[in-house]
Amino acid sequence: MEHSRAWWLERSRVFLSECARLIESRIGGETIEAIFLCGSFAAGDETVVLEANPVILLSDVDLVVIVRTLEDLLAWNPRRAELGEGCEALMPDVRFAGRVDIGVMLPEDLKRLPARPGVYDMRERGRVLSGGANILDLIPRYAPSDITAREALTLVENRVVALIDSRPGTVPEGDAERYGCWYRIARVYTDIAAASLSIAGAYVPGYAARRDLIRAEVARDTEGILAKFAPPQMLRAMDRWTRFKLDPSVETALVRTEQHAFETLWKDAAADVLFFWRQAASHALEPGRDISRPLPLSALAGRARSWRHWRNHARGWRAYLARLPAAPRGALAAALGERLLSLSPVDAVREESIRLLDHRLTHGADVPVRGARGGFPHHGGDWDHAAAELCSAWKGLVFGRTNG
Repeated sequence: MEHSRAWWLERSRVFLSECARLIESRIGGETIEAIFLCGSFAAGDETVVLEANPVILLSDVDLVVIVRTLEDLLAWNPRRAELGEGCEALMPDVRFAGRVDIGVMLPEDLKRLPARPGVYDMRERGRVLSGGANILDLIPRYAPSDITAREALTLVENRVVALIDSRPGTVPEGDAERYGCWYRIARVYTDIAAASLSIAGAYVPGYAARRDLIRAEVARDTEGILAKFAPPQMLRAMDRWTRFKLDPSVETALVRTEQHAFETLWKDAAADVLFFWRQAASHALEPGRDISRPLPLSALAGRARSWRHWRNHARGWRAYLARLPAAPRGALAAALGERLLSLSPVDAVREESIRLLDHRLTHGADVPVRGARGGFPHHGGDWDHAAAELCSAWKGLVFGRTNG
């Protein structure tokens, strides 16, 4: 039975209320300042396959829990995966291809959020589910022009990791798995659009609003904001996959379910995201450069490094290294050296994901890959094994769990 959009709106409304109650019951209402929803769900742009049975939820549900004290943060941040899994169990009639992703923060953390697309959306479109109705006012109000090229590129690098996680050969049979892989390809193109607008200082929230801009540029011959980094073929792919993001179906994906068809789509997306990343990163490093002649990948390596936030970087590595036994912990710290202060563990994964995807496209999966420095986030050797290591490290760092 195919469900209606009206059914989904009511089902998701009830689900979000239940999530807030579950979190309050687990953490304690007196501990929580507020709970709010952000991401595509808050904007009404979530991707859900209503034609499937059971219904498949492709988007992540992004919830932020604001706790009152540092002690509360330290107690519950390591347990955010437990909270997310508890929320997912509240909707057994829906298949999760994504996850309930819960962030735990202090009120003062909101005041320090940087200018980036997700923060801009959070401020403009976040929805408070419980607690202080004015909690979102703590988030700085940024203009689109405040979003830096570095933040725009980070958005795209996140998609590189997700694409590696859906590489050919890892897609099990089943509607949820196939739709999930199409969705990750769609996110490559929707985030290329968001990054292009961000670099131009013209970011707008909402997939539907960005789709209108994409279609306008596809329809005209003159070069626009998006066309600066995207040739006509990529613009048409952005239009097609944004349509899928907003209305996911086999018809809107325009794909067959055979494995070879998916491999072609995956390779196209991988080539396009690396093409865009090289151009945009070259522009960020050398604003006056002719982007039709981007810098080689070797010259862009290490672009993420910055000593400005060395304290945050050190804190991130300290938390990661604490999970390891003493011997590998010391060996990794020694191998990383100054990288412990010049980039975070998450940035280290992003940086290596670019190299890993480029290796796949240039040499193929059968050619062994060189291990990352210190063996983090992968030890090299077989490409697929290295990819699995990298994706596991990413999920543990970002989501607090390696499954899903």
